Amino acid sequence: MKIRKSVDHVIFDFVLLAVFIAFSVIGAGYQPMARQLPLPISIIGGLFTFVLVLSDLFPVVEKVIPLVGRQGIGGQVHESQTHSSGDSHIEPMTSKSWLRLLRIVCWLIVLIIVMKYISYLLATGCFVFLLTWLEGRVAWWKSLISAVGTVIFFYIVFNLFLNVAF
Repeated sequence: MKIRKSVDHVIFDFVLLAVFIAFSVIGAGYQPMARQLPLPISIIGGLFTFVLVLSDLFPVVEKVIPLVGRQGIGGQVHESQTHSSGDSHIEPMTSKSWLRLLRIVCWLIVLIIVMKYISYLLATGCFVFLLTWLEGRVAWWKSLISAVGTVIFFYIVFNLFLNVAF
């Protein structure tokens, strides 16, 4: 199965790699106890994303590491009904999808700015609630449950288990 990468797919992989590299650099500056969780996650995510970028640039990587070219559940690979060769292609994102992605990036920027002025727990809870309710079109009570669950999880992991104060 040959997969043709669209330009937006390649751009997204490069942006994701840049985010993981930035998180790795930022996480390396944390105190030893505070870096136990974010640093390994960002390094592992960066390595996986680096392999994706390599597969974008060099299609041979997909043949060497077949797991890279596979699509998961909900992937955007559609069987081409006009081609009888069985090739699949990834459709580029529509302008509506790009707009939604831009809104989510704006939400993340607002989260980062707000975290500087209020508690990270309050900012994260509000972020999860508003993002799932407004962008995800999830019922408000399900969004509230997700937000409260996220805040409780972060409190247990960072405040109680790792004893890290932000």
